[in-house]
Amino acid sequence: MQSLGIELKRLRTNKKWTQAFAAREIGIQQSYLSKLENGQFIPSPEVIEKLKLCYDEVCFNNYLPTTPSTNVPLKKLPILSFVLFIIGLIVWLCATYEIFYSETYFTYQAKQGEFLAFNVSQQYQGERFIEGDVTYQIVGERQVSRIENRFLIVGSVVCILLSIVAGVFSQRYKFRKL
Repeated sequence: MQSLGIELKRLRTNKKWTQAFAAREIGIQQSYLSKLENGQFIPSPEVIEKLKLCYDEVCFNNYLPTTPSTNVPLKKLPILSFVLFIIGLIVWLCATYEIFYSETYFTYQAKQGEFLAFNVSQQYQGERFIEGDVTYQIVGERQVSRIENRFLIVGSVVCILLSIVAGVFSQRYKFRKL
């Protein structure tokens, strides 16, 4: 920020002001103005505005501090886009292939004389299976549309759409900058 200090000294001497008078006109402390002129401090945007008003100069816009927080997300946008796409794809595949929430239920029946029992399970245990001294036989299979899988599919579609939007936005920004 040495060039700002040189510019401030030049403008002040052109107006034939002392440092104390210039500080009063700007609305800052003299010690602060001294540190600005010596390049020890970087002025805030508010002080830049005061300098522009006092010296009637627009060249102070060049000295506005840049915030790295505005540049960093745009550089990370393609990575974010890719990660969102992969997450969306994985969640969609898990919901489609019922990895988290099975949609198929199997009904088994056991019958011994007057005794009648049913067993509903998400696990296929074969046409017949024995549990203890009871033999169960499959009597049906049904598909149940689970709300959890629907939420996963909707969430995955949202992730994929967000990744596409982020990808397009990062490409537009890249072309505009060139």
